[in-house]
Amino acid sequence: MVALKGKSIEAALKKRDKAFHAFLVYGPDQGLVSERVTILAKHIIDDFSDPFNFMELSIADLKADPSRLSDEITALSFMGGERVIQIKITGEGSPPEVNSFLDALDKDHLKTNGIIIIAGGDLSPRSSLRKKFEKSKQAAALPCYVDGPAAIRSLAQQMATEHGLKFDNDALNLVLHILGSDRAITKSELEKLFLYKGVPSDTIYDTINLDDVRTCLVDNSGDAMNKVTAACIDGQAGPLANALHQSAMAGTSAVGLLRALQRNFSRLQQARQFMDMGESPNDAMKKLRPPVFFGEQDAFRQRLNIWSTAKLKLAKRLLIEAELDAKTTGSPQRELIERTALRLSRMVNR
Repeated sequence: MVALKGKSIEAALKKRDKAFHAFLVYGPDQGLVSERVTILAKHIIDDFSDPFNFMELSIADLKADPSRLSDEITALSFMGGERVIQIKITGEGSPPEVNSFLDALDKDHLKTNGIIIIAGGDLSPRSSLRKKFEKSKQAAALPCYVDGPAAIRSLAQQMATEHGLKFDNDALNLVLHILGSDRAITKSELEKLFLYKGVPSDTIYDTINLDDVRTCLVDNSGDAMNKVTAACIDGQAGPLANALHQSAMAGTSAVGLLRALQRNFSRLQQARQFMDMGESPNDAMKKLRPPVFFGEQDAFRQRLNIWSTAKLKLAKRLLIEAELDAKTTGSPQRELIERTALRLSRMVNR
């Protein structure tokens, strides 16, 4: 049963293990799936445009010729060397052509000339494709889960070093807060940040600070929504009016704005519930998922002191009413939601 985990994944990526003739690379982080498929392929080939040593097959190709997978992986290359056959499968099921190939492989009925790599989606433990690879003696299933904070930190620091840059602690913590759902997107966003920062002026590593990350990586519409929710919850009428205007100019949808308000008030309400059960504000924040971002903890703590459980229940009811009105009355959605935001902000000083 070969389901690679932890250090065995890193070992398989670092150096080719000739015990495996087929890999299933799958998981929710499709950017990481793509990256690891490429790493495995590069153990054998350098040129992905080489038609003799690299081939992509589709499920339709396999259905049209059920024996093609076995034929291609056992065929000798016209130019010599081993071959890589790559397939993308989107569903949970294992195609019969793949099953037949793996069965023949485990019975030593095939003498392969290279490896087969299947890129899969976010497969559940019930997936027949995943089960087939995990039970195979000569194939391996390699999961690609979303990077945790430690992995993102390591990646960001490594990439920064390669560019002659380094992060200060606040900037790195903000990067950990906003990136990580997809390896390819994370790397692309970090490259954008390094390009923005520019080439170091001397041999001393230039430092990426909090303003650099905010300027380069924080989405304008998302930033505008954050300003709206912060001003609303803090009861700052003037800044709230400006933030609502900025949000509209940034193209933020009215419903998106409502969702942001609901999400922030729900987090406050959840934290207040923990406090009502005896938790301190700090412990209540730690129990939230995701936890409160370090740079926002002081503000969040102050808001917990401002908003009582009763006020938060009223705020939740007003937001539900605003959503119902926006969906059923035919009134302009943005005006309804902006009016609700202003009404909520006035509750702070009551």
